[in-house]
Amino acid sequence: MGFANAEEVYKIFGMTLDKMKKENEALYNSLAGVDMVLTQKLPNLDATITLEMKNGMIKPTYGPIDIKPDAMTTQNDDIFIKFWQGKLNLMMAMTKGQVKSSGAVTKMLKLLPKIGPVYKLFAETLKEAGREDLIIK
Repeated sequence: MGFANAEEVYKIFGMTLDKMKKENEALYNSLAGVDMVLTQKLPNLDATITLEMKNGMIKPTYGPIDIKPDAMTTQNDDIFIKFWQGKLNLMMAMTKGQVKSSGAVTKMLKLLPKIGPVYKLFAETLKEAGREDLIIK
């Protein structure tokens, strides 16, 4: 069982970003300087998260947007949950078709070594939001 709806995804992802900004400023600043727009689509929940990582800021947009992302991934929320807890081999998931990607995929993949600390923050946020059932052991 995954998220209840798009609003829950947005709430938990937003809480994770806030937590990162407060608790790991170095990580936030590192990601805020990558000069990239990344969109993640979760079609089973009709959810879209776009992260504009530019000019020292991470600006999330939840739902449809008018700007063209540099890279985009499409996956269901169960794969999204696994990924953001560090429990998914992205390359393998892309090969199996669990994650579809487009745009500057190489640039997106270069983010992977930087986001490791986010996995713990995402799991902590799930717990704080009362969704311990989504934490993968």
